[in-house]
Amino acid sequence: MKMFSKDGVEMVEVKSVDLDGDQLVLKTKVMGSMAATIVLRPHDVWEALGLLGWGLLLRMPCILLRGWRSHRAERRTKTLP
Repeated sequence: MKMFSKDGVEMVEVKSVDLDGDQLVLKTKVMGSMAATIVLRPHDVWEALGLLGWGLLLRMPCILLRGWRSHRAERRTKTLP
């Protein structure tokens, strides 16, 4: 997964998300060059949910469905000769 600035500059690429005990461990590359390991504690994840707000949380299923559809379409065009 990649995250971009408003200008389209790649800021963070998340390579993997793993679970270590009760913490999420993200292996990332920041600004295209610096590898970083980010650890999110359960408290941090709870705070992140607070940043999203109820409106966004309720729209999340639609956002996930759109992402799944575009990902699937992208894979199909790559496999076609």
